[in-house]
Amino acid sequence: MAINYRRRTDGDETWNRLKEWVKGQKSAERLSGHILQSEGFSSIDPSHPLGGRDGGKDFLCLKEGFKRVGAVYFPRGQQSFNAIKTKFQADFDGVIKNQADAFVFVTNQELSVSERKELMTLHLDYRIEVYHLDRIVNILNTPSNYGVRLEFLDIEITPEEQLAYFAERDKTFLAMMEKFDKFTEARMMRHDDEECEDRTVEEISGAITELLDKIWYDRHLSLKYRVRTGQETVDPEIWKGALKSARAVVRRYGRENLGPWTDFEWGMLNGKLLALPWVLGDDWNMLDT
Repeated sequence: MAINYRRRTDGDETWNRLKEWVKGQKSAERLSGHILQSEGFSSIDPSHPLGGRDGGKDFLCLKEGFKRVGAVYFPRGQQSFNAIKTKFQADFDGVIKNQADAFVFVTNQELSVSERKELMTLHLDYRIEVYHLDRIVNILNTPSNYGVRLEFLDIEITPEEQLAYFAERDKTFLAMMEKFDKFTEARMMRHDDEECEDRTVEEISGAITELLDKIWYDRHLSLKYRVRTGQETVDPEIWKGALKSARAVVRRYGRENLGPWTDFEWGMLNGKLLALPWVLGDDWNMLDT
C-alpha cells in the first residue's frame, strides 16, 4: 500500500503546524517579527528571544506613529480561553512598564470572534491588536510569505503556489509598467503643450530641500524614540539643536505632511531625492541624507 506524503491543503498544514508548535519561544518571537513586518509594523526591536529578563515585553515596534509593546504566546496545542486571557493580561503589564501607546498580542491559539472582542476591549484606553491562529495562517499562506513559512514551518510551496507566486509577481510588474506608461504619456503631452515649461533649477532645488527636510525629520523621530527608550544617547547640546530643527520643519510643512510614511511612500521620497540631483548633474546614488 502506497503512503501519501503530500501535505495537507486548504491551509490545513500551516494551521496544524502552528497549533502544534514545538520550536519554542525563540522561533515563535522571530516568526512573529516577520509576520508583523509584513503587516506594516516597523522598528521591530526584540528583547531576549534566547532568554533573559525582557522588561515586560517580547519586543517593541511602531505602527501609525504609535509605540507598541508586543507579546508572543505559542504553547503546544489549544489552551483554555481563561489560560489565554491570563497570559494576555500578564503580558499587557509591559505596556505600562514601557510607557507604550498600544499592545500587540501574537498567538497560535484559536480564538472565536467574541473571545477576540473580549481581549481587545479589556483596556479601552489603549490600542490593542490580536494576531490569532487563523489570522496568522492567512498571512503565512500569501505568496510574499512563502519563504517565511518555509523557514519556520518547513512547508515547501506546491506547484499551485508557485503559479500563484509568479502570478502575483507578474501582477506587480504589470502595475508598475502601467504607471510608467501613464507617466511617459503625460510627459509627452506636457511637452506638446506650448504653454507648458520645464521646471526651473530653482524649483528643482526647492523640491530637493523639501525632500531632505522630510527624510531628515522621519529619521529624527526614529532617533527620538531610541533616545526616549534609553537605547541611544546624544550630546545634550546637539540634541537641543536637533529638537529646534525638528520644530522648524513642523512649522514649515505642517505635522500632517510629515508622515508617518508607508514603506511605499518612504521609497517614493528617497527615489525622488535620488532622481532630482541627477537632473542637476550629480552622479547616480548620491543620496546623502
